[in-house]
Amino acid sequence: MYPLLLISLIAISVIIERSIIFAQAGKRMPSLLPEVLRLCATGHQKHALEICEAGSGPLAASLATVLRHGALHVLELERLVEEVAQEYFTRLERLLPLLDTATTVSPLLGLLGTITGMIGTFNAIAAQHGQGNTDAILAGVGEALYATATGLMIAVICFVAYNYFTSRLHVIVSETEQGATKLMNMLTRTDPIDQYRHTGGTDHALQTAETAKANAH
Repeated sequence: MYPLLLISLIAISVIIERSIIFAQAGKRMPSLLPEVLRLCATGHQKHALEICEAGSGPLAASLATVLRHGALHVLELERLVEEVAQEYFTRLERLLPLLDTATTVSPLLGLLGTITGMIGTFNAIAAQHGQGNTDAILAGVGEALYATATGLMIAVICFVAYNYFTSRLHVIVSETEQGATKLMNMLTRTDPIDQYRHTGGTDHALQTAETAKANAH
């Protein structure tokens, strides 16, 4: 039972710590992306950058990186955004494997405790053969089964917590990647010259785009 008690304390500590971290670094801001896209569409990129810098979480940091380094080549910008976002993702994912391990190990330790308890009970039966003291034997069997019940309880709690944090992490990763991609696509579509530069267009194509833009004016 002592290993199960240690695992339960570790699991509770991890669940509390992960809840705090997800509330801080994994804070979702559903209205941030539409607001930033609206401001960029109307030419207020500086205001959009201020909003992103005032926000928190990987989405705000990724959008701020796109706005701050929008002049870079699209491939370089993608690598920079990935580097910034990955710092948040790594921080959010930390310690989650402990919950996954506890989910697997706890029932096994509980079963091991039950088996060793049953072995002790059978030894007691052999020692008390012919004495008719069955109450102590039944109490020993019941105590041995507590180990399995405790292990299963810990495993269920860790399993639910692990799936909850993992699903939240997947949502955060998806929203961050989609948000950064949408903003980069909008910025590269605002000017045909910028679009050629971001996509690695040739000098001749760039000159043609500049000529077309000058004629349009």
